[in-house]
Amino acid sequence: MLKFRASFLVARVVIVEKGKVLLVKHQEGEEVAWVFPGGRVEENESVAVAAIRECKEETGYDIKLNGVCYIQEYDIYYVTYFYSSIIGGKLTLGSDPELPKEKQVLKEVKWVDLKDLKNYQVYPQKLAELIQQKDFFNCLIPIPETFL
Repeated sequence: MLKFRASFLVARVVIVEKGKVLLVKHQEGEEVAWVFPGGRVEENESVAVAAIRECKEETGYDIKLNGVCYIQEYDIYYVTYFYSSIIGGKLTLGSDPELPKEKQVLKEVKWVDLKDLKNYQVYPQKLAELIQQKDFFNCLIPIPETFL
């Protein structure tokens, strides 16, 4: 008999401008991680649309997706990272609409100098290292128009 496991799709965005990257601080109790904006894909939603929605919810920015720059699998999560550009909005700390105010894990959103990333607990660490390479964003995977 085949064994199936539940899995979740997650969409995140990588935005780099003027030598800085946009990160969101997640904190639950004493555990802290700086992550790229994003979250879970909702039912009947494409990964690309989820990335745009989640970025707006967490950062206040409207974005355009330029292509897939990284893919990650861990535990039951499959994460697609989109290299993105800001096209509108204003930086503001958002919230997770599924969580009550007193249980929010989003604590801060800010631009971090690429040269200072080593001072932050960024997840995934490998992607934080890769975005510092000069030609990293030259090899994006195109996004099919039907996904947007």
